[in-house]
Amino acid sequence: MKNFLENKHTLWVILLTAFILRLIPTISAAADENRLIRPDSAGYLEPAAALADSATFPTTRRPPGYPLFAAAVYFCKGGNSAIAFAQIFIAVAACAITALAAREYAGKAAGNLAALLMALNLTAIANTPLLLSDTLFSLFAAAEFYFFILFRNSLKFSRLAACTVIAAAAVLIRPINQLFILVLITMIFITPKLNWKKKSLYSFACAGIFLLIITPWMARNYFSGATFDIDTNTGAMRHQNGAMLLAKINGTDFESEKAKLIQIENAAFADKEKFPDERSKELWRKAQFRQMVFAHPVTYFSQHFDLMILLPDAPSFLESFGVTSSDRGTMGVLKKDGIFAAIRHYFGENFILILSLLIPLLIPVMLLYCGVAWKLFDDLTHFKSGFAEIMLFLAFAEYYLFLPGSITAPRYQLPALPVLCTLAASAFLTLRKNPNADSAQAAAEKES
Repeated sequence: MKNFLENKHTLWVILLTAFILRLIPTISAAADENRLIRPDSAGYLEPAAALADSATFPTTRRPPGYPLFAAAVYFCKGGNSAIAFAQIFIAVAACAITALAAREYAGKAAGNLAALLMALNLTAIANTPLLLSDTLFSLFAAAEFYFFILFRNSLKFSRLAACTVIAAAAVLIRPINQLFILVLITMIFITPKLNWKKKSLYSFACAGIFLLIITPWMARNYFSGATFDIDTNTGAMRHQNGAMLLAKINGTDFESEKAKLIQIENAAFADKEKFPDERSKELWRKAQFRQMVFAHPVTYFSQHFDLMILLPDAPSFLESFGVTSSDRGTMGVLKKDGIFAAIRHYFGENFILILSLLIPLLIPVMLLYCGVAWKLFDDLTHFKSGFAEIMLFLAFAEYYLFLPGSITAPRYQLPALPVLCTLAASAFLTLRKNPNADSAQAAAEKES
């Protein structure tokens, strides 16, 4: 195993494996383009088509990053299937960058093992063909993690600046990265071997770079009649996260609460004098959502700590092959009745057979989580030496797992995978190198 992980050809074999594993479901899904589409896809593809046809971006609902990528494919006379196939290379590139980050973090063997965990990850495989922004965003998340590790090892500002630029560019793909600058500044201030003057200067510089990149698009949206935001889809949290919150409070289900909230919204927006533009509508959605949150802050906050977000995305994988279909209300069942009820609801009577067939792809996911859990447990039990690693996990993994809140779509775990794979790889190599390390350290501490 050691020879394999340190061989100069290993990474290429792993990347080829990643390519093949993503190619197979993409070929199947492209045979019926409806399998590539999800409810959110139109919000990206319609402005992409407008960009390709007339170089205009006719909406403020979505940020421009993914539509620009899709428009480039359209401009080259490709269709939706071509976008899906292009995303295979993006997904494989994310594996490669994860390998580089883990190599910088814990050595060559760790880099290759992290890439292997990423290559075999069911959620990453399943989401590659989908015409959504998540796969592209995961590439940027991997790159920002890689450049931060480079900065941590070298303390060179150029590496930190690159991390900041990538993180800011990622905001233009998914607005969830908008608060990442606060995370980055925190990581700067806890970086050892930097004096306070450099910490302050680096933080101010990074904040300036970050705002310089995202502010022009926010201004563009404002002058287009929307709010001063990256997009105007944030208000959808009212009938997404808000519906989850009300379902929990009222003991009902997500779908019925969502339908009620959308009905109320449509009735309110029928008044064209009160809601003449996107800005007024978005401000109303946000205000309504804030009222819900402030009325039930503890329940709302607790919904952000849901391990269900880590479930492997078997549904999307099977949907690419036409075995199952999407939009069946499974998330509502999951939240109300739990995972086993959701499995039976989604997979039907053959759920045992289907899950059995998925075991080869479920095993790497379980290994990944076991490795991360062991590493974090070890860091917590040796908190002084493990503090930096815990913060790395919080910054580059928990940030992405926490912010979606109660909407625990498995694809939201994609940007957290690079650091999760890195930590798991480091854990497995540590165990293999010195399986008695814990007992030896405990004995040493006892003697002292």
